[in-house]
Amino acid sequence: MYEAKTGTKVAVTFGGSGAVLTQFSQEQYGDVYVPGSDDFMDKAEKKGAVVKGGRTILLYLMPALCVAKGNPKNVHDLKDLARTDLRVVIGQPKSVCLGDIGESILTQAGLWERVKPHIASYASSCEDTLNNLLLGEADVIIGWDVFARQHPDKVEAIPLPKELARTRNIPASVITWSKQPEQARAFIQFLASPESKDVFSRHGYTVKPEGAA
Repeated sequence: MYEAKTGTKVAVTFGGSGAVLTQFSQEQYGDVYVPGSDDFMDKAEKKGAVVKGGRTILLYLMPALCVAKGNPKNVHDLKDLARTDLRVVIGQPKSVCLGDIGESILTQAGLWERVKPHIASYASSCEDTLNNLLLGEADVIIGWDVFARQHPDKVEAIPLPKELARTRNIPASVITWSKQPEQARAFIQFLASPESKDVFSRHGYTVKPEGAA
């Protein structure tokens, strides 16, 4: 849409939020950073990898337990993740936002040491985390609520306790080493526009914070 509207070509590098942050920081390239959650933007700001205080929030997400439609393994809460009959998949901590979030939630619940031995694999991105469930390689994942809205015939989302799961957001910011910061800011403005948010909404994302009109 942006290319058609402006004639500016957009090249996208996909990957785990931490992996992408490490890559563009080491190579000092790129124009816009869009991590999977706000905590990785915090890390980017601390590293001086993005323009500090310049983030724009695009979307809102809520962590959830995600299972196959119909919940065939009868997963009900976090304690179930310690069961020996379940294949649990989370994102890779320190590399994928869902990995850090999963480890943090389980640690807060006092379950990390019990669940860790039963983790079947660590996914390389949020998309990879979801794909493990869609391909039948996981019985339960710590994912995003949007996964169930995007795949209503295949995925169910089980809410986490409010004291453990806070709303996260997907922000965008200009990378410090951008050689075209004005164009970078223009692209971010487009991502935050009503036109773009209408597209995000159609794909199941929440574009307004909880309680907003």
